[in-house]
Amino acid sequence: MKIFREIVRNTEMGIQSISNLMPYVEEEDFKKLILSQQETLREFYDKAICQLTCDEQEQAKSGIIEKTMLKAGVNMNAVFNNTSSHMASMLIDGYIMGVDSVQKCVNEMKKDGTEMPSIAGEIIKFYDKCIKALREYL
Repeated sequence: MKIFREIVRNTEMGIQSISNLMPYVEEEDFKKLILSQQETLREFYDKAICQLTCDEQEQAKSGIIEKTMLKAGVNMNAVFNNTSSHMASMLIDGYIMGVDSVQKCVNEMKKDGTEMPSIAGEIIKFYDKCIKALREYL
């Protein structure tokens, strides 16, 4: 199901983005916040990936080029500005993209009359919660 592939793709990117940011994070409270967000992303990833066939899992996972580009982009941004405010802004942008892509799948499912799995609504709520928590660091 497309929604599970989208959740796997989104959560994998989020997990990787936070891992890439960690060497630049200096503020302990901020570090704890994003590590807890990363852990929840892993939980969503685990729930979604087991709903996919082996072929679908491979399609959903990011390729080496995507991972390399993500790492380079995060590193370039963080090297030049490693304030918690800047990193929070980067993560918020990522969460907003995640909400948009999952919501697009949800809307397609509604249009097709397909029942939406509860994980879709849960991850959108989680992303919204993350954005709200990160706004305190802007």
